[in-house]
Amino acid sequence: MRKKPASSESDGQPARPQDYPLRKPVNTLAIVPKSEKITVTARKIYNVMLHYAQRQGVGKDRYQVRLADIATGIDFNSNNTELIKQYFRQMATTGVEWQSPTIGEGARWSVSALIAHADLIQREGELILEWSYAPNIKQELLDPQRFAKMSLQVQASLNTMASLVLYEICCRYADNPGGLTARQPWAWWRPVLTGAPDSPTSAYQEYKIFNRDVLKKAIKKVNEVSDLEIELVEHRTGRAIQDLQFRVRRKTPMIAPSEKSIEPVDLKTIGAAIKAGIPQERAEKHLLKYGAKAMDEALRIMGERTSRSNMEPVRSPDKYLATLLQSGQFGEQKAPAAAPRKVFDTKAERLKLIEHYMALKRAELNDMFQEMPDADQRQWIGRFEAEGLPTSEVVRKAFRTKGIASPIVRPAFLKFLGNSVWEEGWEKPSDSDLVDVAIQLKEEAGPARKR
Repeated sequence: MRKKPASSESDGQPARPQDYPLRKPVNTLAIVPKSEKITVTARKIYNVMLHYAQRQGVGKDRYQVRLADIATGIDFNSNNTELIKQYFRQMATTGVEWQSPTIGEGARWSVSALIAHADLIQREGELILEWSYAPNIKQELLDPQRFAKMSLQVQASLNTMASLVLYEICCRYADNPGGLTARQPWAWWRPVLTGAPDSPTSAYQEYKIFNRDVLKKAIKKVNEVSDLEIELVEHRTGRAIQDLQFRVRRKTPMIAPSEKSIEPVDLKTIGAAIKAGIPQERAEKHLLKYGAKAMDEALRIMGERTSRSNMEPVRSPDKYLATLLQSGQFGEQKAPAAAPRKVFDTKAERLKLIEHYMALKRAELNDMFQEMPDADQRQWIGRFEAEGLPTSEVVRKAFRTKGIASPIVRPAFLKFLGNSVWEEGWEKPSDSDLVDVAIQLKEEAGPARKR
């Protein structure tokens, strides 16, 4: 009789998620990477692996499950395993500090990799994943005394690291009487929500940018797809933001639990992008920014273009895909926004507003740069000289003489800094942006007229 492949369940019967909720230990909710960044896909796969390991029990030294039960969308019976191997390498080599978001809640502080080892084993025509956990964290991972219950179905809908981590943390506090997460300095939340080691050169060193690009987007996503309603609570000292926490409540009615078994992480889109010649890291970034639907549609168009023998080959698949995605014609069709109130009647007036908008952005970048430590400033200037200094001899001579203090060098440096730390399109204001600038100018002009 043919031997059955490794099963995810001890009795061979799949259990419903509500019977076996993922119990995420509090010490794993706010892990801080110490070296490399942890990607959102790796964290999702890790959660699925943890769910299976909890079902199999703390008594085992090694855990096994069919690779197809961990991730789907790729034919793992072929040699196409490099994609999934990258995630296991990330888990096995990235050191993290394990900590609870609530001070003093975890039994101890620990540091280790996410998993101790991973093996892919070919068995009777199927690939089996085997893995283990470090001894210092295994007991807490698999038989936690304090944990957050969460849905892997909701996890599948969260497409950024910040939204996934925020959801996990808020699950811990959703049923608390006060409905508030722990209060922590806002800088504490930075590496926790981004999944990246904290760096003084990060754009998120400035709270305004961190709030705009990380917090607001994560809160919006969690509120859209989960059974939680999250609200940011800021604590100030004077005018400066010092600490953050989140108010959490469950929506009424709660989202009904799914009857499906554990959902594997879908790697179809990333796998298709890699097959089309897109580097894995870039594929993940596109997926986070534009979503799976937009990427699938853009990849289909690119595939049709590539298959045409009467056209020049696509020389840079990544740039071609990025251009398609930036066109905005793929993915969910958003309802047209209401036309902003027009505040300029001529092209000259519009150009004047754009000029003022850019002056404000340059001032913002300059303030960001001035707040950096001297060592970080020198690092950015070095990067600018190596990567962004214009080829014009006039500009280069000015840089050699006065550095970035030169009036003709400074704008180029600030543009380089903006391109490095902000999202694409930061220097292309929308009509709404120009309306805001016009209103600001009118408000500033009002008191001046009165005087």
